[in-house]
Amino acid sequence: MFVMKCKFIFLLFIFFKVSLAFGEPNVLKCNKNCGKSDLNDDYSFQARIAMGPDKWGGNVTFIEDDIILSQGHILGYSPEEKNSFPRCGSDASSNPAADWLHNKNDMYVVAGKNYPIKTIVAKVLDISIRATGHPPGYDIMIAHVDRFCHKCNNSIKIIPIPVASKIPPINTKALHVFIPGEDKKSYGNGILSDNHLLNGEIWGSKNNSCTRQSIKHDGITNPPMVFDASGSPVIYKECGEYAVHGLHGNGMDFDGYMYEHLQLLQTQKEWIQSEIYRWTNRKDMLDACSLSGRKSFMTGGKFEIEQQNCGEIILNYVRPVSCKLVDQSKALKLPNF
Repeated sequence: MFVMKCKFIFLLFIFFKVSLAFGEPNVLKCNKNCGKSDLNDDYSFQARIAMGPDKWGGNVTFIEDDIILSQGHILGYSPEEKNSFPRCGSDASSNPAADWLHNKNDMYVVAGKNYPIKTIVAKVLDISIRATGHPPGYDIMIAHVDRFCHKCNNSIKIIPIPVASKIPPINTKALHVFIPGEDKKSYGNGILSDNHLLNGEIWGSKNNSCTRQSIKHDGITNPPMVFDASGSPVIYKECGEYAVHGLHGNGMDFDGYMYEHLQLLQTQKEWIQSEIYRWTNRKDMLDACSLSGRKSFMTGGKFEIEQQNCGEIILNYVRPVSCKLVDQSKALKLPNF
């Protein structure tokens, strides 16, 4: 029976990859007015990459004044893109591929406010990517940006958001913050937000079991699925301040619903800090729980959660391993999880 279940989930996984290749899966999804507009500029940290002559690209989040966060596949670093995979960090730049290879000299960030009007607020200087495979493999991108480039409108105020240090309890209330793509005009314009409930299983692989949290977009506890939002953050209040818990962009469709596998970030703060240091010589970063608002996450420091390196490459089905750091007795399970 166990073997049959594994084969069943593996087939679902393959079906999901195929469905993405040929368009959006046939799941419950939002078609119009898909979030609350950010009228008070509460989420100015949200932006989009802009590359090529059409200035196209996915969602990114400012986690420092000069550092953005997203997913590797928004720049084409994925198992499906030839020569772009795997990557463990700075090798994504030193061994460039995909969109970075072709657009690295002309890649910008545009403000979320008033999008799809494209106001350049930063130029991408360098990238670092952890792309190690299908979930629970990593799909994370961070980049160093210049807010004072000659094309940049640096009068637009952007307040960055910290990356979470802790994994919140099951059923924590959260927000999904995103900017719809140009072809999703019916979703709404600019920066949108919608409620999320972090009620799904937190899982990963054998040696790194807290890298993903699954969210069932059933229209009941979580909203219908929105597409073209890869790299957009799900945030929750840590120590009373919003922090990034995970990123939209990977998932599976089953029985008419999308199960989004949020890319969690708590085990990757040491790596993120190391890249910030490499680019800027800063040994600290924003932190929701520090009195000063900043904390060092350099190697050898104290972390809420054990930090992980790149780990194994995941190209085929890996039986999910439940995260033991939180009580998951009330977590919504994946099909045959």
